[in-house]
Amino acid sequence: MLRDLQAVIGRFGWAVLHGGGSPGEPRWSHTVGLTALGHPEVIVTGLPFEAGEKYLNLVGEAVRAGARFAPGAATTAITDADSPVVFLAVADTGRLAVAEQLYGSVEVLQLVWPDSQGTLPWEEGHRNPPTAQPLLGPRPGEQSA
Repeated sequence: MLRDLQAVIGRFGWAVLHGGGSPGEPRWSHTVGLTALGHPEVIVTGLPFEAGEKYLNLVGEAVRAGARFAPGAATTAITDADSPVVFLAVADTGRLAVAEQLYGSVEVLQLVWPDSQGTLPWEEGHRNPPTAQPLLGPRPGEQSA
């Protein structure tokens, strides 16, 4: 599997892997390869795999073109709406074991997406239940524990 993954990373600069989705566990998708481009890997939770992969490929294309995202950064550059996505720092990198196999210790950001009204999970009026998109790091303005 690692050889195939390395071939995809060699061709495109990153790959997207998926996990979760069993009863009671939200789906998640993450990049492998952004570390080699000098950027943290990125994970997204709670989306269908196809949607997560689309977001992450847009992140990968932006990073390859020179963009850099940091914890707390909000952007509409990778969305087709006026509602931004926000990046959070992730301390628990356990879901990215494959990236750690390839690169050792990796930095990870979570891409947090808005609900259908453009509201982020920590904003008043957010319509999705907290379990729909678990937050893997502190919200903007919060200190990590």
